[in-house]
Amino acid sequence: MSGGRRLALRVGEELVATGTGRDAVRTTVRASAVVEMREAGTTFTWEEWQLLGHDGSDVWLEYDHDERELTLYRPTESVPPVVDLAGLHRGRQLDLRLDGRPHRLTVRERGTGTVRSVEGTFAEPFVPGQQVEYADLTGHGVVVSVERTTGPLGPVTSVYAGRRLDVAEQTRLFGRRLTPRSRSGGVVAAVVGAFVLLLSFGACQASRADDASCTPRSVVTTAPASGTPAPATTDSTSCYRRTLYGGGGVGK
Repeated sequence: MSGGRRLALRVGEELVATGTGRDAVRTTVRASAVVEMREAGTTFTWEEWQLLGHDGSDVWLEYDHDERELTLYRPTESVPPVVDLAGLHRGRQLDLRLDGRPHRLTVRERGTGTVRSVEGTFAEPFVPGQQVEYADLTGHGVVVSVERTTGPLGPVTSVYAGRRLDVAEQTRLFGRRLTPRSRSGGVVAAVVGAFVLLLSFGACQASRADDASCTPRSVVTTAPASGTPAPATTDSTSCYRRTLYGGGGVGK
């Protein structure tokens, strides 16, 4: 998938957390990149954003256009270190210590993407056309991404640990929703709204049809001639249903 709607972020923007906690800090957007990967004739797209915390922390956001998932990552140290991604085939399990805590992780995906566009300046060189080799691992509530890039100083392998962010967590950490709203949601709301209006209109029409009160088209101010249908009587007045066309009268 390509050309998806992007995160509601701008390079240089300052984000203010609305919640509390050690991870709820003021951050500034430093840089962003759009990365693509082609597989079996299909293009998959994701975004990578680097944010700098005012407490000195390094924060990364990754938004998958296909899964529409936003993941918060922070750099971490793994023991043993992950250097070669070639052996990280899908389904393989690894026992790693991340920031001193043991984790049993399973490789969910591995591939190579190409950087298509860059805005801002990353801490590490990130330029259009650059190859990004990656492996995604999961286990017991933690998401781990291992990335390998080659810059002017040679290959660099980085390990990041994180978690998925729903809308509530996005608001708590960054002050607002960052992920784009689903287009289908607006369509469904419009359809439901139209349906409700139709039901209301139908109910109103039915109510009017059952109402025996006078209407401008039915009121007769003079006494009816003989043979005229009996009036429809309400509590306060009598109504005579008149035809649209005059018949038998003078000048008709």
